Amino acid sequence: MEERLSKKLNRWAKKGFSLIWNKQFFTFLVFLFISFAFWVFTNLNETYKQEFEFPIKLVNVPENVVITTDIPKSIHVSLRDKGFNLLTVAQNKDESPIQINFSDYTDNSGRGIVSSAELAKLISQRLPQGMQIITQRPQQVEFYFNYGERKRVPVVVNGTFEAADPFYVMQVRHVPDSVTVYAARNQLSTIRAAQTVPLRLTGLTDNTKKAVSFQTAPGVKFVPEKINLNIVVDRLVEKTVQVPVQQVNFPASKTLRTFPSSVSVTFQVGMHLYRSVNADQFVLVVNYESLLENRSSRYHLSLKSVPPGVRHVRISPQDVDYVIEDNPDSDNNGNSH
Repeated sequence: MEERLSKKLNRWAKKGFSLIWNKQFFTFLVFLFISFAFWVFTNLNETYKQEFEFPIKLVNVPENVVITTDIPKSIHVSLRDKGFNLLTVAQNKDESPIQINFSDYTDNSGRGIVSSAELAKLISQRLPQGMQIITQRPQQVEFYFNYGERKRVPVVVNGTFEAADPFYVMQVRHVPDSVTVYAARNQLSTIRAAQTVPLRLTGLTDNTKKAVSFQTAPGVKFVPEKINLNIVVDRLVEKTVQVPVQQVNFPASKTLRTFPSSVSVTFQVGMHLYRSVNADQFVLVVNYESLLENRSSRYHLSLKSVPPGVRHVRISPQDVDYVIEDNPDSDNNGNSH
């Protein structure tokens, strides 16, 4: 039964194929192909305008020459011609770059210029005869060079780096800290540092690394061309310590008593410093001379010094009551202010 059904299906398939693949259908396909080929030929024989990007390269540079500003990597050229010729250009434009011979366009000025006319001539050598150049960008190309004049300069980072709460920027590091600058002698004498391009990073919550290039000018080259920037971010945490109120410049016969004798100092510090910051690193003093000028029975406290890395410091209470007492061994009776 299954074998009989299979034979029937094969016969139907062969019959259907023979009906489709007959002389009329084959003739239709031939005419369709001829029509398509004619359409393609007609269109490619029309005149079109098309823009192409050609790679260019500076060649035959002497070994003792340093190129301080190179030519662009490519030029954009708008061409007009028959579609056949434009198709040929599209297929061949990337095979090899347009070569600019160093010695053909340089003098003793440290600068090389390929004029618009010379550049068009170099482009034309790559094109079918009669193809029209409409525009070229850039119009001309230039490059700068020297014979190894250089010096070492420090790197200056131009940047604004801000962390999101509750983080802060702990440190900004860059490697290397100095670079070599190549330029003509008159330019070298004016260059004091390698300034990075302006950079602004905000809302940082983690350590961030960036490769940053330098602000430069024609004829100036920095080696390396970029620095590695590392912005170290830490989380701020709050801590409170008890700091005693100390007296300074008091006569030997006088003693200061404050109420309370120590105050709470609350501050924010990075997590990496949390354990190392303690009360001994805060100095809170009351100067005898300032008390003599004070007209109140309360004194407004301020810290004389705080440890590095500490921020947003608060004293509680900041105003304290006080008395100045005579020492017990003094001949005078004790009195208070």
